[in-house]
Amino acid sequence: MTASLPRFETLLEERHDEIYAYLWRLLDGASRADAAVEAQDLTQETFMRAYRAYARLTAGSNTRAWLYKIATNCATSLFRRKGQAKPLDDEIDDPPAPPDGLPESQAIFNQSLDAVRNAASALPPRQRAALALRYVQELGYDEIAAALGCSEDSARAHVYQALKRLRMTLGDNDEN
Repeated sequence: MTASLPRFETLLEERHDEIYAYLWRLLDGASRADAAVEAQDLTQETFMRAYRAYARLTAGSNTRAWLYKIATNCATSLFRRKGQAKPLDDEIDDPPAPPDGLPESQAIFNQSLDAVRNAASALPPRQRAALALRYVQELGYDEIAAALGCSEDSARAHVYQALKRLRMTLGDNDEN
């Protein structure tokens, strides 16, 4: 039996909130008051573009990865228009508190988190995107490949190289 595409309305209902959350993170929603409005606008643009292109999809297409690709392209276009080069900064939202809850531990934890954010923002864009899609959005490598327009091996390599660079930058050279 050949897999068919869901109705576009079904796709919209199932993926709207997920795509919105992804775009909100790309726009650094945790620290910008206007990010919610921009994320909603980009979500609408994503689904408008998807609707126009939907008829060209083939049965069995990975619609989730396809939507992430469109959303990433929409965000990239917005950042280019605004003259911003790094659309994937600060991917870590609402970090957990340290287990002991002590102020000293919280300060050390916050410094460590800032170091990770800074190191991640220094990654090349494709590595940064692959890392965010893998560990923030929890996409599989096949979906990351589709979203970034590369092979699955390249998607794995982007994630691997991003992790390797983070380890080097943060001083953890252990390759587990």
